[in-house]
Amino acid sequence: MKFVVYSLLLTGWLGAAYAQAPADATTPAAVTMTLDQCIALAIDNQPSIRQAQLQQQIADNTVEQTRKSQLPVVSSFTNQGQNFGRNVDPYTNSIVNSQIATNTMGLGANWTVFNGFQLKNTIVQQSLTAQASQYDLAAAKNAVTFNALLAYLQVLTAQDLDRASEMQVAVSQSLVERTEKLVKAGTTAPYNGYDARSQLASDQIQRVQTQTNLKTAVLTLLQVLNLPATTHLSLVRVSDTGTVAPASIANAYQVYTQARTFMPDVLAADLRTKASQLGLKLAKGLAYPTVTLNANWGTSYSSAARRSVMTGDMVEQTTTGFVDVSGQSYPVRVLTPVTGTEGITYFQQLGNNQYKSLTLSIRVPILNGFQVRYRTTNARLQQQLSESQAESTRRNLRQAIDQAVAQQQNAYERYTALSEQVATLTQSFHAAEARYNAGLLPAVDYNLAKSNLDKATINLIQVRYETILRDKIVHFYQSGTL
Repeated sequence: MKFVVYSLLLTGWLGAAYAQAPADATTPAAVTMTLDQCIALAIDNQPSIRQAQLQQQIADNTVEQTRKSQLPVVSSFTNQGQNFGRNVDPYTNSIVNSQIATNTMGLGANWTVFNGFQLKNTIVQQSLTAQASQYDLAAAKNAVTFNALLAYLQVLTAQDLDRASEMQVAVSQSLVERTEKLVKAGTTAPYNGYDARSQLASDQIQRVQTQTNLKTAVLTLLQVLNLPATTHLSLVRVSDTGTVAPASIANAYQVYTQARTFMPDVLAADLRTKASQLGLKLAKGLAYPTVTLNANWGTSYSSAARRSVMTGDMVEQTTTGFVDVSGQSYPVRVLTPVTGTEGITYFQQLGNNQYKSLTLSIRVPILNGFQVRYRTTNARLQQQLSESQAESTRRNLRQAIDQAVAQQQNAYERYTALSEQVATLTQSFHAAEARYNAGLLPAVDYNLAKSNLDKATINLIQVRYETILRDKIVHFYQSGTL
């Protein structure tokens, strides 16, 4: 209870020191953001997330395209030709020496009735791949979320360390002033003043380092958020979940059992394993016959096409034949129509020259260069590779959870020990300060007590945020959210 109370007091002390710091009127107004807002902004601004979204859209579009390929393929055609010189009259098939204009048009339909279930299996395989790409997008978001969380906590850690360093410089400055007064009064040796100024110089150097670390942490967070380096951020403090002892340290195997049911990396790997199993069916499908139904319709036109027509009355003509009547021969006369030719109109030809066909074809593979054997072997190897990759993904998840649970427990134990150490060193420092002010303690011993407290305070600040980070990571593996 003592170290918990002291931790709360320490947090309040650092917060009050930060709140009392004077504001620079020339500094642009800072954008206040919470952890959730930073994570959402990082997901929106990261190019890797946009790329994963595009990959998902491509996979979905591929599935839709393959699904629509089950429909018949219908196409139309038309040809317009102009022939000169000696040509074959398409109407009479005779050789003519004239200019002929031709036109053909038609429709064709092709439908694959059966091809060894390859189209069906392809659709299912691509659907599994599309679902895996959705989980890839979720995994990418998780990675960005972890980066944003880590960068956010690093900024908070650097801010607290900077405030602690500022307070250390203030305490050392006060010590220098008191020591100089004591030296002038002759109640302490001059070397104590040198030691005090040396401690002040060390604290000032440490303050410069903490300010540099803070700038670096802020820059890292801005890069994770994909914001300009000139952006001014004001971060909302996270809840102190790490300062309270957890009810129980999470069991690593139970966490893994839960995580493997919803972690996108594992789900994506399992879907790709199922997709590779369909790849084996696709390879075997090459050995099945392919049944195709074709339908065609067409017609044509030729400017040389002509037909016979009557151009006048009937005329009498004498033939070479004779008819005997009662022993008398009479020449045969016949009436012959006067005829000519005329062109056939365009639409009449289109109606007269139609042709139609309906074909059912079956292609049975007999020998295709052993493609079925080789593709089946490759598909089987690809399936084994996918299964191995899925197993590696599950193993990596289990190892990550084991490490996260161990780090959570270690961080809490370190936080407990450092809290007690800070409480003890604080009492020791107050006692040393009282003895130093009374002239009963050398400056070296006073500086040593102060340095020990400063180091312990810095370590406590660092492990406090590490505990928060470890708790959130384990919680993520338990629930899938932060």
